[in-house]
Amino acid sequence: MSTYSVHISELAERDLKEIGRYIAEEFLEPTIALKLVDKIGDAALGLEEMPQRNALVADKRLSTLGMRKLLVDNHIIFYDISEKEKTVMVIRILYGRRDWLTLL
Repeated sequence: MSTYSVHISELAERDLKEIGRYIAEEFLEPTIALKLVDKIGDAALGLEEMPQRNALVADKRLSTLGMRKLLVDNHIIFYDISEKEKTVMVIRILYGRRDWLTLL
């Protein structure tokens, strides 16, 4: 089984930091925030093996671009795969109830 190199965009890194900040400050739950950020980060890095296991995004425009999604609790990791380079690029990490179609 071949493995892929996982890269996280600056925007996705900002998304993850914002998720942690929001939970820590708005809900006053820094421990829960840290656990969730770790869980999402681990899931993203776990895409190094079999990243195709997750479905393409249901939106026609995004699926044509090869955009896939991975659900982690109430959050969605959006990514695409380069088979040629054996890389996974994490594009965004968003709260599932946001209007993410307008953000991608």
